Amino acid sequence: MASDTESSLPSLSDSAIKCQGVCRSYGKLKIINNLHLTVPQGQIYGLLGPSGCGKTTLLRCILGRLKISKGHITVLGKPPAFPGHQVPGRMVGYMPQDLALYHEFTISDTFWFFGRIHGLSSKDTEARMTFLIDFLDLPEKSRLVRNLSGGQRRRVSLGAALLQNPELLILDEPTVGVDPVLRARIWEHLVEIVKNGTVSVIITTHYIEEARQANVVGLMRNGRLLAEAPPDALMKQHCAMTLESAFLQLCESSNQTSKLNIINEAHDKNSSQSSEETKDECLPILGQGALIEELKLTVDWKVRGKHVLPKCCNIGALMIKTFVRMKRMPGFLCFQFLLPVIQISLMCLCIGGEAQGIQVAVVNNETGNSSLSHSLLSFLDNKSVEQVLVSQSEAFAGVRDGKYWGVIGFGKNFSSDLTKRMLQPKVSEDIVDGGSVHIWLDMTNRQIAMMLQQKLQQAFEAFVQDKLGKMSYLVSLPVKFEEPIYGSKNTDFTTFVTPGAILSITFYLAVGLTALSFVIERKEGLLDRCWVAGVSSLETMLAHLFSQLFVMSVQITLLLLFILLVFKIPNEGSLVLVVIMIFLQGMTGISFGLVISAGIDDEQSANQAALGVFYPNLIISGIIWPMECIPYPLRYVSMALPQTYAAEALRSIMYRGWGLTQMIVWRGFAVTLAWNTFFLILATIILKLRT
Repeated sequence: MASDTESSLPSLSDSAIKCQGVCRSYGKLKIINNLHLTVPQGQIYGLLGPSGCGKTTLLRCILGRLKISKGHITVLGKPPAFPGHQVPGRMVGYMPQDLALYHEFTISDTFWFFGRIHGLSSKDTEARMTFLIDFLDLPEKSRLVRNLSGGQRRRVSLGAALLQNPELLILDEPTVGVDPVLRARIWEHLVEIVKNGTVSVIITTHYIEEARQANVVGLMRNGRLLAEAPPDALMKQHCAMTLESAFLQLCESSNQTSKLNIINEAHDKNSSQSSEETKDECLPILGQGALIEELKLTVDWKVRGKHVLPKCCNIGALMIKTFVRMKRMPGFLCFQFLLPVIQISLMCLCIGGEAQGIQVAVVNNETGNSSLSHSLLSFLDNKSVEQVLVSQSEAFAGVRDGKYWGVIGFGKNFSSDLTKRMLQPKVSEDIVDGGSVHIWLDMTNRQIAMMLQQKLQQAFEAFVQDKLGKMSYLVSLPVKFEEPIYGSKNTDFTTFVTPGAILSITFYLAVGLTALSFVIERKEGLLDRCWVAGVSSLETMLAHLFSQLFVMSVQITLLLLFILLVFKIPNEGSLVLVVIMIFLQGMTGISFGLVISAGIDDEQSANQAALGVFYPNLIISGIIWPMECIPYPLRYVSMALPQTYAAEALRSIMYRGWGLTQMIVWRGFAVTLAWNTFFLILATIILKLRT
């Protein structure tokens, strides 16, 4: 049926859209199969068919959002996405089946956003907005999209498609959920705008009878076009009173034809050539790639360059969009700015500090308050260690029950035996044992056990210094730690962790925000709508990068103020290098977020991917524990991660005062830049492969 009517349709030069032998497959599943379709210039084309028949897929192929498997498509004289051709772009207006609107925008914001992308002047945008609000019976332009009803949102979506007066208007189910009066007005407007012959419309709809107002209808089923003709001619040909009846007859005929083909294939296996044609009718008239290559020869190099280079107006529009959305979510914006400060503050307050009020059982078998055991215990830091004097049985029972963290025991002759140990050159093992402090610890918490050992050692050193004075060297360890070359004697674990924690927080906040932002926008159809309007993937990524850099600049400023001024973390090196390193790590996080969002389509999976990478990276990147302590097989993995050398470089800048002349520092910068470049290239490749 399609072939009968095709000869009467306009030639290629008179066609707004021409599809010849178009196929689109996902593996062995054929969504569109050998489809021939022609949309006449300056007419309304109604594309009808049940859900799942391939209408939306066909529209995405026409718009250049999907690559066809075979055949070729021309839109307004050239293939879609051809250099210098504004399809996708200003020449086409597109209303997707989904609403694809930013809920944080007002009606005015929505029209201004698409007006900027299409390059409309302020005067033209204002004039078109005033007309569309009146024509589509929209509420006041200051109303937020999220506060509109479903029908009002659909009308705003339609208005965004009509905004720039496109030469080709593609509407996917525009009248769903719209009241009959407005539906009639929309069709009247479509009929009006095609009268001069410069605007063409292709519209899909579930309401088959309303398509009688179209100049030509195409009836589609199972990826094939069953018929293509004016509605009246189609009804007359099938002796049908309604267009729906004609469609039903075509479907029944298609079912019978399919059954006959199956029977013929079963009884005639020798006719291999005919069988092959039946199995695969996707034989292209002319390969799309060949057609594009042939046309590219006539394209000027300036046009190609302009097509590839990002447009500042599009980047600006996308950045304004991001800032407007942030402005409409002040609570989220404040949280986003303060989240790094909150995280680093919690880390500095809760990690690396000294334990307080640790209960330790003391078993002192000496009598008298003037004994050396009492004197030694008086030098123990009572703020950190809380001494509980108990019997030996109670002490060990308390440790086993988790009441105490250890037991400190003194023999009944501790004072006399200790004096003999210190003054006599040779003593028996019994005296050595009796003059020793016996300690039993609960080692299940290594940090508390190490702290107790350190406090006891400090108490004994103070005790010996007090009792022996200048002679204290006789019982002290013959090792003297001088002033450190880098750092200080009182350097704590917090100081070690902080540089890596700063990079980790900056990196993974950028990952999460980027991944979720793009996944949500793709899921809601917002990215597709922007791309159809002429925004490239590169422009989208650059706009997000610039917007995120602004957010990062606020985050890093607050982060460094708290680190350096509030928590007094030392910085001996260049503050400029510190800031640049943190910025580069944030950019690498953005790039990695783009990779996740390019390959994943839902928020839950994106979150899982980000968290799945976060913890292994935190553990083996030398951030919370030195890389030198990692076993060698894992150490090689650690060296390949984006934050290992960066954390080491930032630590050297802040605590050693090193600059780019040191290998450890410039290596950290080089590895970070390399990972950033790799993630950007990978994200671009994935996006290209998926479109």
